[in-house]
Amino acid sequence: MQRHERGQTLAELTVVLAILGIVVTTGTVGVSSMRRRVALTAATSAIRADMQRARTLAIAQDRSFAIKFRDAGDTWTWTLYRDGDGDGVRNDDINRGIDKPAQRTRRFLPPARIGLPSGPVPDPFHGGLLNSRSPIRFTASGLCSFSRSGEASNGSLVMTNGPDAVVMQIHGATARITVLRWNGSRWRTGV
Repeated sequence: MQRHERGQTLAELTVVLAILGIVVTTGTVGVSSMRRRVALTAATSAIRADMQRARTLAIAQDRSFAIKFRDAGDTWTWTLYRDGDGDGVRNDDINRGIDKPAQRTRRFLPPARIGLPSGPVPDPFHGGLLNSRSPIRFTASGLCSFSRSGEASNGSLVMTNGPDAVVMQIHGATARITVLRWNGSRWRTGV
């Protein structure tokens, strides 16, 4: 009496493992990409909320508020300051402790950050490449200011998660915020 053993050959097992590897890799890449997009969306919402808060506080407290951006090496930080002497938020007053922080200094958790994308992306407002400019474009002071009447300083900032980018532009008189998102081939409005 012969005994027949059942099982898979090495070739069959290799094919199954290869297919399983492809499925796992595809899923991991998809999850990683989704995680980066979600982080960038959350970062955009956070900085936009801080800008809206700064404007609301400026109007409600009848004093200027400003967000100060600082280059912290591999990323940027920002802090909300309130005017302490009636001349607007100024760097010299921040340095002397006259204009005080209204919140703690903030930064994004990776992969989202204020900064430039890893690849060449066209600048939607000024032409050329986004990668050839500073990610923060307000006055030379690095302050995004909000007056007691609700006006803001004109400017823009760039956020990225590596390959993707978001540009937020703040319009002075209205303090309206325009958000553009790079989808790899073109800019689209919104987050």
